[in-house]
Amino acid sequence: MLEFLWSALTGGINTGLIVLKFVFWLLMLNVFIWWVSTQVDPRDVLRVRRFLERTAAHAEGIGRFTLGTSLWVYRQTLGGAYLRRSRRGAAQHLVWARRNFGRDAGRLFPVSPQVRTALRSWHQAAPLAAAGYILKAYFLLLVLLNLGSLVGTVARWSSRTWAAGEHAPVPWWAPSGGLWGPARRVTETGEAPGIAVTIVAIFRASGEAMWGKASQYLPALTAPESQPSEAAAAMFGLVLLLVLFLALRAVRGVLGRLPGPSRNDHRRNPGFVEPFPRWWWLRSLLSLRSGVASRTRPVAVLVDCLARVGSARRYYQNVTQTRSALHVPRVDLSDAERVVWSAWKVRHGPVRGPLRRDYRKHAAEVVGAIRRLEARQNIADNTGQVFEEMARVLVTIAERYASGNTLALLDPKDVDGVEPAVDREWVRLVILGVAMTGAAIAAGMSELSAAGSTQIVAVVGAVAWVLLYRDRLSPGDVLDVLRGQSRK
Repeated sequence: MLEFLWSALTGGINTGLIVLKFVFWLLMLNVFIWWVSTQVDPRDVLRVRRFLERTAAHAEGIGRFTLGTSLWVYRQTLGGAYLRRSRRGAAQHLVWARRNFGRDAGRLFPVSPQVRTALRSWHQAAPLAAAGYILKAYFLLLVLLNLGSLVGTVARWSSRTWAAGEHAPVPWWAPSGGLWGPARRVTETGEAPGIAVTIVAIFRASGEAMWGKASQYLPALTAPESQPSEAAAAMFGLVLLLVLFLALRAVRGVLGRLPGPSRNDHRRNPGFVEPFPRWWWLRSLLSLRSGVASRTRPVAVLVDCLARVGSARRYYQNVTQTRSALHVPRVDLSDAERVVWSAWKVRHGPVRGPLRRDYRKHAAEVVGAIRRLEARQNIADNTGQVFEEMARVLVTIAERYASGNTLALLDPKDVDGVEPAVDREWVRLVILGVAMTGAAIAAGMSELSAAGSTQIVAVVGAVAWVLLYRDRLSPGDVLDVLRGQSRK
């Protein structure tokens, strides 16, 4: 989405330059006409120069407005003013988060260059990403609201094209087109079929030819002694089919590496070290959190958690220890847990299957360490030390995540003896979906009205939600669960 916004911005700038170029040549034409008018009509009897003066004034106004608008948009989006404002916002964010640590900020909350860079990137990308998220959500909402008509249109077009492909002529080079045997007989209508109909006809003819050959030779494999020639042809055809698949795989591998990455690809994805996953464009379209803002958001979330830890530590030192021990602050690290659960997915994108087990195991251990720290708030005598340990752990996770070490968010000594957390959110969601689906089917089979059925489904869903989650998950956290982030 950020690339789309950048393309739109560059397109607007190019349009502004074209307008300026048009205005420039228009002014040059006016100057030429002005010179001719001074030579032919020195006294301006025909009032040509007066007309040219008004035209030049209007052109100058349009040019100044276009140039000023383009410069303002550039400065406020990707120019110096925007960058300075984003850096100032990142600096203020860090000052606000470290303020409650007081003199111990350098010891408890050191800011590494990686964390500072990631936070700057988040402040730079977040405003543009917010606009992109809104546009993408609006587009997906339009698709959802018009899903029935879209599916109906596609179904009608597909059925019509499929039916037309049955009687459409096939090119000579395709199976059943004349090169490999008798041409497919069709009724000539005098109208040339469209490209879609021709493609469907080729696929249908290919399927018919393959099915005909298979039905002719494959039954001979059941009794090869009675039909040796047909059985040999079937075996030879199967071997050729296997060789064809291997050849297509080799061609795909060669074409996949040509012509190689461009300079822009080297900057975004250096070489082939981290290739784009399969169907990455579809995942990016359907995801509401993609791009730089998604990869750098966990650092901002961890900084906010550190700010809460600093505030609780300051309250403990100034109020709890000096005035009343009844008011003991507690810090909720659920946001940090959600970040850790999906850190390896967000930071690196889709990971190959053999490595997912290691990433999930490490994430479960880190979440277990965070929960142990949360539990120590109600166990340890000196809660201030617990807050300092929380700050150290969160700073370590932020630095490791910003550096890309998502398989070593904490040291082995920090997760030693920790019970790994278990992500059971998907089980609860499946049970909830089955309960609501069963309620909907039962209500549909009954003789209740539509309003009564809707109320029954809503009541069953609410009761199932309370029984499954209670206070574990709020409705707003469902999106986090769908992104692979768990709390309980």
